[in-house]
Amino acid sequence: MRFDREPRPQGYCWTPRKEAMYLRREARDAEKIARDYPLFVGQFEPRATLPVAEERARRERQLSVSDQRWRDLKASQWRGARREYFACPPAMREAIAEEWRRWPGPARPVYFTYVTEKHNGVLEEKSRLHREREAAMLARIRARETAQSSLPIG
Repeated sequence: MRFDREPRPQGYCWTPRKEAMYLRREARDAEKIARDYPLFVGQFEPRATLPVAEERARRERQLSVSDQRWRDLKASQWRGARREYFACPPAMREAIAEEWRRWPGPARPVYFTYVTEKHNGVLEEKSRLHREREAAMLARIRARETAQSSLPIG
């Protein structure tokens, strides 16, 4: 099965510029309050900032959690795509595998799902449902327009 590898996360890059921006955050917030709400300057307080070391650790944790969630999502999509693929009969799997080998785009789970659904008929069913929902929505819009156009102007 062909797939594009995702690079491993490198960790949060804390630069001197980010640190300077973070240290000036309270002052920037105060300036924004003074500019946007001049009558309420004394009533709004800018957010208090954490010490730099705590903020750096918070951002690193947040990035780590975010990266793991992203990797979990991709893995879940691959598992679902492979489940659909292996549910197909052998001849259909061979056709899917051949198209996937020739696939010029990125080797990602969404594209593999597209190729699989194109062969197993799910894509056509999804398209049919989408066309039905779109037709129903347009009918509701036309009915609303007709009802509004019949109202007296006034």
